[in-house]
Amino acid sequence: MQTSRVAEVRYEIVAPPEGDHILETSSQSAGRSSRGREAPGGLLDAVDQQLVKLLIADGRAGYADLGARVELSGDAVRERLKRLIADDVIHVIGSVSPTTVGLDSFALVGITVRGPVLPVARALAEIPEADLVVQTTGMFDIIVELVCRDDRELLRVLDESVRGIPGVLTCLAMQYLSVEKYATEGSQQLLLGGGRPGTATGAGAREEFDDSDRALIAVLQRDGRASFKELAEQSGVPYASARRRVLRLLERDVVRIVTITNQLLYGRRVQAGVGLRVQGPIPEVVHALREIDEVEVVAATTGPYDLLLEVSCASRADLYHLTGTVLRQITGITSTETFGYIDIHKLPYTWTAL
Repeated sequence: MQTSRVAEVRYEIVAPPEGDHILETSSQSAGRSSRGREAPGGLLDAVDQQLVKLLIADGRAGYADLGARVELSGDAVRERLKRLIADDVIHVIGSVSPTTVGLDSFALVGITVRGPVLPVARALAEIPEADLVVQTTGMFDIIVELVCRDDRELLRVLDESVRGIPGVLTCLAMQYLSVEKYATEGSQQLLLGGGRPGTATGAGAREEFDDSDRALIAVLQRDGRASFKELAEQSGVPYASARRRVLRLLERDVVRIVTITNQLLYGRRVQAGVGLRVQGPIPEVVHALREIDEVEVVAATTGPYDLLLEVSCASRADLYHLTGTVLRQITGITSTETFGYIDIHKLPYTWTAL
């Protein structure tokens, strides 16, 4: 939920001394990127692409089951997935809904900067409540998604953490009111927490986690495909208990296994946020937006926009056609403002409220 200078999703998979794979954001990667890699059809063959699609549908699918779907042995599938992870194409993690841990106030904040943008973006990425930090083109230098316990905490974070960073010039908060569309894949979207169940909808019951739950969730956040044996060994929870607890967390949708795809290597290449001003009933506009494949997220917000979109396109030309023609043909839309994603410093999948 990235080397084109228009909309790059950069992921770096690094191995710490313990051997676990973790997701490293672009601000941590010190300039390393997936520059020069080939698009699907070069790096990825047809079987790779099919495996990625299957993992998006079920991130914990067994090697034998995956092999049966692509007509390969389980061992062959295992090796392919190792390569896809090592080549920075996919990463499978456990994702937790903020609402299950009592986080109910969500906002996208558009920021303009005086002076260099990069130091400000890196400082914003250090804020625990910052779920997503993206450098953008357009009217904002940076957009940040904040996830807070309530509106009072949101105001505190804005005042004390965001506005207090040297270089922040203006700060425009757009609070989410409702989610009107969310693409089902849940692996490409970055707004609204990257598809965590219950995000920004007000849905989702509170959950009480004990130390064993927290330890198991921490393992799944690093590796959503960890076996029950690995989960037990890495968390310190006995095998039988680890298996029972993880199955309960997954069945209740408290933890969702998400397959993150590197958009530079797989899928659409250009991502952007689009703010819409609407005249007349909003539901009629939403109905039209739901029919557009490139529009993956539609949220009603406070602030200058009636609706906030996240869109993914194959190229800048397609983005231009979408924002310059397709959206403007929808009755009720009076204006659009686009802020293209250039560089991502913090991804929603790295967030943890535990």
